[in-house]
Amino acid sequence: MLGVIDCDECDGLGFRVRRCVCVQGGDQLIVDGDRCADQAYADCRVCGGDGSVVEPCGRCGRAGRRRAQLVVTVVNLDTGAAASRRLLPGRLEPPAGPDSITRARDIVTALAATVGVRALRPSWGQCALDDPVYWLPQQWRADLPTRERLVLEAEALAQQEYVPWRVYVGRGTEAPPPPEPGRELARLCELADLLHLDLVVEARRQHDMAVWAIRYELPGGPVPLDPRAHARDLPSAVAATTFREALRGFDERGRAAPAHTVRPVRAAGVTPRVDLDRLGRAVLADLADDEPGAQAVWRDGRWWHTPLRPAGTVEKLHERDTGQIVRYVRQLVRRAVEPPDPAWWGEPVAHRPCPDCRPGTRLRRCHCRIGAPGPDPQCSRCSGAGFAPSGLACFTCRDGGRIPAALTVTVTDLRRVRHETWRPVAGESAPVVGYQPNGTPVHQLRPHWRLARHAAIFGVRPADLSRLDEERPVDQDLLHGTVTVHDPVVEPARQHVERVGAGLPGARLFVLAAAPDVPPLTDLLRLAHALDLAAVLTYCDHRLDSGDPTKVQGERWDLRLTARDAPLGAESPFCASVELALARCVEYLDSHLLAAVPREPERPVPAPQAAPSPPVADPTALLRQVGRHYAGQPVLVSFDRAGCRLWLAEGDHVQPLARATTLDAAVSALRLPGWEH
Repeated sequence: MLGVIDCDECDGLGFRVRRCVCVQGGDQLIVDGDRCADQAYADCRVCGGDGSVVEPCGRCGRAGRRRAQLVVTVVNLDTGAAASRRLLPGRLEPPAGPDSITRARDIVTALAATVGVRALRPSWGQCALDDPVYWLPQQWRADLPTRERLVLEAEALAQQEYVPWRVYVGRGTEAPPPPEPGRELARLCELADLLHLDLVVEARRQHDMAVWAIRYELPGGPVPLDPRAHARDLPSAVAATTFREALRGFDERGRAAPAHTVRPVRAAGVTPRVDLDRLGRAVLADLADDEPGAQAVWRDGRWWHTPLRPAGTVEKLHERDTGQIVRYVRQLVRRAVEPPDPAWWGEPVAHRPCPDCRPGTRLRRCHCRIGAPGPDPQCSRCSGAGFAPSGLACFTCRDGGRIPAALTVTVTDLRRVRHETWRPVAGESAPVVGYQPNGTPVHQLRPHWRLARHAAIFGVRPADLSRLDEERPVDQDLLHGTVTVHDPVVEPARQHVERVGAGLPGARLFVLAAAPDVPPLTDLLRLAHALDLAAVLTYCDHRLDSGDPTKVQGERWDLRLTARDAPLGAESPFCASVELALARCVEYLDSHLLAAVPREPERPVPAPQAAPSPPVADPTALLRQVGRHYAGQPVLVSFDRAGCRLWLAEGDHVQPLARATTLDAAVSALRLPGWEH
């Protein structure tokens, strides 16, 4: 069997010679991004004008060999049972369809039956049942000579080695029925009214066909240049658009939208179901006559329809490593008819230009101005101008170009909502509560500036407050209203509003007050046991720093799955709750599985088999007791099939504390003062 083959990208050499990217534009400094001239650039910084470069082979990682095997695993979280199938040349079944593609569903269905899985959980990892596992070339036939047939199968498996281990997680219960698209779109409309946003249903013309996208926008903003449109019809677009997906890219889309405060209005009633056929026909009717696109905008409880019209072009320049400037020309579009201003718009929010960038250019505040009264005349980056080119977004305004004078804060649990305006008042008290290591004072604003107070209103913990549009926790300064005042002339409240509001779309801060929707920790531990991996849970108790605004408060967690023999590092956990650590672990499950696969192609991919196992006890309470004893130091506990190990982080290393079959026994072996079983 051919479990390992020579890399076809480098012919087994570990490096390859390829055409330099400079040949795409030809021998000139400024090139068209869509041009392909196949002529080397004489002054190329990469190839020196030769047109070819030698580079390590990224396909095989310079090994010259590639693994020709895949493993598909199904785990039943209810019982802890796991079953795997290893795909090797000579062990592949002929494809059932004429397209020669074997999809995951064909393999997973059989494995699920052996472990009692009746429904998969699609939120675990990115592998889908309709993903192709491998496809055989057209010249493959079952009656080919054995050697020739095995070579073709090995090459087919090697083409899919970027995901060598595909794990599907399920349960023994039936999955709930799939959501009805009309009701899902109605729910998105309801949330748009709740949060005072526009819900845009858009169809764009692409290669003589319509592609659909659904997203949230702020009223008054321009039509996005590059919409994320892939669906071929409206029902498919609704099925692929969750609330989070509709918000994705909201920050970038809303930078140019006008900023207004929010005034209370009565929310319009939303029907429990949207007629997708009628809505789709109305949008497609506006797409006639060769218009580039059409939109239906849900605002103030009704749909507003408009075609999109060409609005000129925009030129974007991009510098390549070759030294060439690539020019891209894109078509802008605008709405033919703008819907009426929303009823919830209050007064416009005043703003001032950002002092640290020049909008429309790559000029940003030079590093020589940091902590200095002015630019350095001898600076090699700006030559005393105070601004230097940068490929990064402006740190102050995130390329929005505006510093708002007020901020609208929207806190919601997606059922209720609270809108409030943060506007600094001259002379507002903000006592000093600490100092940064360099002596810069830290002020604390009055309670109405502290987001943590909303946690009790919505019945959650302060650690459960997160940024709705960016899917990241609210930072500590926002929770407690603390401000590090770098400029004594600027009052703390004003600096707080300008720092938080700069770059926010429409000067609006959206906060989600809800605990993460995650499985219990015991499910992740059972998954690690079934996959024969180690679940490493890290905890750090920061109670010794309580009250110091310059240091981390509360507790921090981290969870990851690793190979059992993988070395442990002394990384500091950063998730404010175990639920956030669980959400992050589930989100990056595919990355954890890939890291557990041996790098050497000669070593096989894990193919775990596991019988049903008893449930695992939740270890958080015991780990908190250990962490309380070692406050300020991360404590790590590793669970695997062999048992449990406790570690203590000291500097850049970890020191073993105890090893036992269970965490209870390991903690008992430590004989901590005051600990009782």
